[in-house]
Amino acid sequence: MNKRITPGALGYILINVIVFAAMFFTDPSLSTDTVIDFGAKANFQIADGKLWNLLTPMFLHGSIMHLLFNSMAIYFFAPYVELFFGTKKFVLISLGTGILSTIGSFLFSDAFSLGASGVIYGYLAFHVYLLLLNRELYLRTFGKEVFVLIGFNVIYSLVAGNIDLAGHLFGFLGGLALYFLVGRKLPQRFPQRTLAIVFIVLMLAGGATRALSYRQSEDYYLKKLYYFYLKEDAPRYLELEKEFMTRFPSYRIP
Repeated sequence: MNKRITPGALGYILINVIVFAAMFFTDPSLSTDTVIDFGAKANFQIADGKLWNLLTPMFLHGSIMHLLFNSMAIYFFAPYVELFFGTKKFVLISLGTGILSTIGSFLFSDAFSLGASGVIYGYLAFHVYLLLLNRELYLRTFGKEVFVLIGFNVIYSLVAGNIDLAGHLFGFLGGLALYFLVGRKLPQRFPQRTLAIVFIVLMLAGGATRALSYRQSEDYYLKKLYYFYLKEDAPRYLELEKEFMTRFPSYRIP
């Protein structure tokens, strides 16, 4: 499989660059409220039913270096997926991986997050799928270097600060599930498509359940109050603060 930059991969990079430029010219400091307004993963937004926030984080980056490194990763790893599946399926796989990555982050992390890393981990999972599809051919073609890289990235995600570990993990698992769902049948005898469907259904159900419970949590109110504070939106801040203090009377806002 000869890798080259492909239309879908190039398009993904260009969208990221355009969105970053729009954010930068709106607010060169790329403050928290600006990236949330552009669609960063903010749990309170998802719990409020703004479901496009499950998709938009995959197109946002918090710095020029963040954009540069992720663009390089897309350039190196995305074309293999697109050449194998075709551009239409590549786009669907990328969007689906981005959504599953964000749902995973929503389930297990209360932090704000953004970036293409979850989708990139999905592209790395493609190599696991290829290895399962034909181990001998894969090792002759790629060797073991990609798995060393995957291992390095997993270790980095575990030890580095300010990393959305859940987003990375579920980007990887989500990408693999989508390859099982739309890809060729593996030679091993196990129900790959059934497993993929069960995984996706569980993720969607878990996300819906989490949204209902999170809407009643302290963190929901605190993150939303912080957002209104950054926006200097006093009316909505005071209204939400009153609701929060009614629901959690023993809590004292710093």
